[in-house]
Amino acid sequence: MRRYLICLLVLAFIISVAPDNVFCSKPTAGGDKEKIPSQKKKAELVWYKYDEGLAKAAKEKKHPLVHFYTNTCGWCKRMDRDTFSNKAIIEVMNESYVPIRVNGQSGEKVRVDGKQISERQVAGKYGVRGYPATWFLKPSGERIAPRRGYVKPDEFLYILNWVKDDLYEETSFQEFVKQEQKKQNPKKKESK
Repeated sequence: MRRYLICLLVLAFIISVAPDNVFCSKPTAGGDKEKIPSQKKKAELVWYKYDEGLAKAAKEKKHPLVHFYTNTCGWCKRMDRDTFSNKAIIEVMNESYVPIRVNGQSGEKVRVDGKQISERQVAGKYGVRGYPATWFLKPSGERIAPRRGYVKPDEFLYILNWVKDDLYEETSFQEFVKQEQKKQNPKKKESK
């Protein structure tokens, strides 16, 4: 029994003084830990301030997407968590849009038409009265349309694809969704 207790204490001592990475991963030639697959960097949206985003969109000929939020808005936080963290949405937005975030309660200044105005004033220029609200713009900055309120990821992805290819100019959103759903489920029979 005494030997068992001594062995247990020695083992506990060895574990407590061993470097953290001894039991997790092997050091590589450069001395760094090997990358564990779960530690890969997650794709994230790159958000821009209003003035910077509009300039970037015009230069790159991409649609600006202006998302209005507040720090106290529960639906805004839910949209961040559910919609803006969706892998497919992140991919489409980073490739085809310039994502812009505007805090509708912020006094932070941005430059618009050569003047300094607050983000709160930008929200007022767009007529935003409830949050969240997302405006879609042409690359020139001309307004297309808003989508007010929380938007689920599947609906938001439809909107992104409808706007990015300028399909809003030739077909209604409802018609576009019907066409996309037919493509996704070509063998689905209509119920009588």
